[in-house]
Amino acid sequence: MSLTPSHAIERLFAAAGQLPSIPRVVQKLIASLKDEEADLIPLIADIRTDPTISARVLRLANSGYYGTRRSVGSIDDAVTLIGTRALRTLVVSAGVSAAFPRVPGVDLNAFWRHATLMANLCSTLARRAGENAEFGYSAGLMHRVGQLMIHIAFPRIAEELARDCRDLSVSERAAAEQLKLHTNHCEVGAELAMRWNFPEGIAQALQHYCHPQSKEAGRLAAITYLSVQIAFAIEDGRSPADTLQQLKPEECEACGLERDTLFDDIARCAEQAGCAEAAA
Repeated sequence: MSLTPSHAIERLFAAAGQLPSIPRVVQKLIASLKDEEADLIPLIADIRTDPTISARVLRLANSGYYGTRRSVGSIDDAVTLIGTRALRTLVVSAGVSAAFPRVPGVDLNAFWRHATLMANLCSTLARRAGENAEFGYSAGLMHRVGQLMIHIAFPRIAEELARDCRDLSVSERAAAEQLKLHTNHCEVGAELAMRWNFPEGIAQALQHYCHPQSKEAGRLAAITYLSVQIAFAIEDGRSPADTLQQLKPEECEACGLERDTLFDDIARCAEQAGCAEAAA
């Protein structure tokens, strides 16, 4: 499978101007995702020196997702209560969302609220399927980040797409983008992930999640696609039981999951979605 950028993607990134920037400590933590044995303790010290990232991380650590019984007042408290690897996911989440302070035509609070729900779902399902949960978190968090790049590069076309694709599935949305731009948010998001030095497995999931049945798509892409369906159902106010029934057993099996075992995961993520902070 090739992640080589096409001419259309290069044109889009050129039109967007400077690549969205992420703090150096976030770059280091993203790079550390490639090494399962990476020593994160020295990098934790770097987090303390960035007050903006620290503030975002502490807000997330105090959100309903982690359910801590007492307030997390410092980075050291966060390490103690949620662990270094969970802290890494929060730092990456904070850094990625901070890279897009303003995007024309996008409600960023709503965008990152959905992304946070997706990150939690992908992480949960990846862990249950025996996949890398941190890769799942990043894939869920960034699955629509290519749409932000489209809005930045071509705001008029992006507004048309947002209007015309309001009630379409993610696969139909990607097809509409392809017609107008000769690329789509999946490919653009994968390219951004590679430029930010995320592991290739995450970029592959972003590139193929809209078509999980394709030969190039791996299990993480399938998990991301399944998480999208669950996230939309949760946001539509459907019950966990109704959400579970709408999932196709064969799509769950493609993720290495059995549909009937997912009720508790869906219910827990739905509850967390009601009280967790968005990444923005």
